[in-house]
Amino acid sequence: MTAQVTYMNDNDDMQSLSDDALLHTIGHGDARAKREAGSVFVRRHLSYVVYVCTQKLGNHAEAEEAAQDVFASVWKNAANWQSGQAKVTTWLHRIAANRCIDILRRRRPTQDIDTIAEPMDENADIEAAHQIGERNQLIRAALSALSADQQRAVELVYFKETKQRDAAEIMGLTVAALESILRRARARLHQELAGQREHLEMV
Repeated sequence: MTAQVTYMNDNDDMQSLSDDALLHTIGHGDARAKREAGSVFVRRHLSYVVYVCTQKLGNHAEAEEAAQDVFASVWKNAANWQSGQAKVTTWLHRIAANRCIDILRRRRPTQDIDTIAEPMDENADIEAAHQIGERNQLIRAALSALSADQQRAVELVYFKETKQRDAAEIMGLTVAALESILRRARARLHQELAGQREHLEMV
């Protein structure tokens, strides 16, 4: 799994929007607003959707592919979303579960769907979503304390798994300069997240 939290700078206003507001923007906004709201929505819920799909499919790579389909379905149906009709996490759980059932049917076309093991209890999944969301909120807050260069370096090297040489080239730096930025970023993150180990390791 790659990025759960990514570099953010230009869409800070979007970060403060509720899930309902993000879905409304995805469904009704202009192209740029849709793109920015979609980026925030994915960052906020990707960990949860992949978690749900992994629990149901038992295969992390398949779960990541299924998550892409889940968010594609979200974009397609965002214009029809009505605030208050359900929790967004419950809606995502339902979309993810249905997508996983489709995948399981394809994987085992000769097996009766009734023989497929029951998924984890939905309440357990939603509780995990809250825990993951709290963890990611802590990480996002820590990242916001970094400089723009530090955020960008962390995003490229740790979240997007870019090789340091390539990341340095993207940022217009020498490898030595990039390593220096990463060292300072790690030190600041360690400082910001001190005392939060229990929350970061709860999932």
